[in-house]
Amino acid sequence: MDTETRESWSGKLGFVLAAAGSAIGLGNIWKFPYITGMNGGGAFVLVYLGCILLFGLPLMLCEIAIGRKTGRNPYGAFKALQVKRSRMADAIAVLLLLGSLSLAGAGHYGFATVLFGAALLFLWLGFAAVGLLSLITAMIILSYYAVVGAWIVDYVYRSFSGGLHFTQVSEAAEVFRNYQDTEPGRIALELVIFMTMTAGMIIFGIRKGIERCSKVLMPLLLFLLLAVIVRGVTLPGAREGIRFFLNPDFSKLSTAGVLEALGHAFYSLSLAMGITITYGSYLRKDENIFSTAVWVVALDTAAALLGGLAIFPAVFAMQLAPDAGPGLIFNVLPATFYRIPGGMGWVWAGLFFLMMTIAALTSAAALLESGVTFLMDQFKFRRVPTVLCTYAGITLLGFLTCYSTNHWDNLPGVDRFVRNVFNVRTGSWFDLLDKLTSNWMLPLLGLLTVIFVGWIWGARKAGRELREGTHGFADENLITLLSGFRGEPRYMDSANSGLTVLTLWGLLVRYVAPVIMATIFIQVITA
Repeated sequence: MDTETRESWSGKLGFVLAAAGSAIGLGNIWKFPYITGMNGGGAFVLVYLGCILLFGLPLMLCEIAIGRKTGRNPYGAFKALQVKRSRMADAIAVLLLLGSLSLAGAGHYGFATVLFGAALLFLWLGFAAVGLLSLITAMIILSYYAVVGAWIVDYVYRSFSGGLHFTQVSEAAEVFRNYQDTEPGRIALELVIFMTMTAGMIIFGIRKGIERCSKVLMPLLLFLLLAVIVRGVTLPGAREGIRFFLNPDFSKLSTAGVLEALGHAFYSLSLAMGITITYGSYLRKDENIFSTAVWVVALDTAAALLGGLAIFPAVFAMQLAPDAGPGLIFNVLPATFYRIPGGMGWVWAGLFFLMMTIAALTSAAALLESGVTFLMDQFKFRRVPTVLCTYAGITLLGFLTCYSTNHWDNLPGVDRFVRNVFNVRTGSWFDLLDKLTSNWMLPLLGLLTVIFVGWIWGARKAGRELREGTHGFADENLITLLSGFRGEPRYMDSANSGLTVLTLWGLLVRYVAPVIMATIFIQVITA
């Protein structure tokens, strides 16, 4: 795809809604509430917000800058910006090889193979390997993420057809477990439906497809979310749920909980998956990347907080457990909605799962688009056949997850292979892919991205791209700006010196973010 004829977003609103749609997914409305419930409520929320500011926003700025500067997919973008030969890339390859040998010595041959493959890619491609690995990670995530989308589509139907009449959480849990274990064919059909809707969002391109759909779906998502919140907070006893969610209890926040917050920031903002670089490649030069990224992060964080307010007040009002883990959505909430007075619980359950469907669709579309853009850029394919082929490939891969969500019984051959190679004795194909991507690939790729921007491409060159369209805001002195003395004649000489918006970003990218991300990754591989 020639960058001169490349599509672009119609404006800031289109990009913000599309990027927010990619970020506001199941991670916000499903995962964030249940991990908050398991890690001290408001204490976890505060740590999560700190993670967003310290490395979530800086990394998002990096990815948008990479995409807009090159106008290419993640692999093509890293390839265009990297130096011909980098000692840093060779050093990283050596470290990955050492990590691979260490894991192999501990019997984790599967994960050792993953690191070994990443090391070989680094030796061959340099930092372009980061872009390629992010695309591979995005496609793997989509293959099992779409299965969760299929579950939600099923629960929309069950809600409006009266199939979620549960008075006890145990009843709902048994139905959901039987659905996963005994109806893989039904899940596969719903996966096809979900992926068809996802492909439909992107097949018409950036403006006529993703942007147009986002401008309809995101306001609808907000409306449904607010409707569920209003109903939940007006229930008797809902105040306890609000207090649990917003009042910090640091006695329940462990080191594992802090690491959970660090890792969730990646998943929630769709970082290190190639999505933001892909969307950034369609962003016009006159758009302010700083304000655009802040809007995306603000909307994503607001959705996570609103998701908690949509769930916890109702759960507490119905006197159910808020720390039910991953089963919170499919086990606890159906029983919660059914108990709501007035006989309209099925309506609120249906609206909630419809809202979840929208959140899943906008994120899935972004994941699929990153793969489609790569194929169009690198091989000059046309959009429609590229979308259809990618859609078919991801759907076929997703069938494996349909048949193995709780155990390996339906995949006996794969079972033996995984047990021997990955040293996994429990779990499922779903769990394996989730662990590989969320716990391993995303922290590693995020770390490599900030190293690349801060030290290889260089904070100075990246800063020039970030400066485009800011009209001087990027070089404002932060002290002058935050204290309200911007434009004061006495301070004009120091307005663009010292700690500015741009230099603060540079400090975070070069020093703070790498330390945080390295901590996450080391914790994972030594766990």
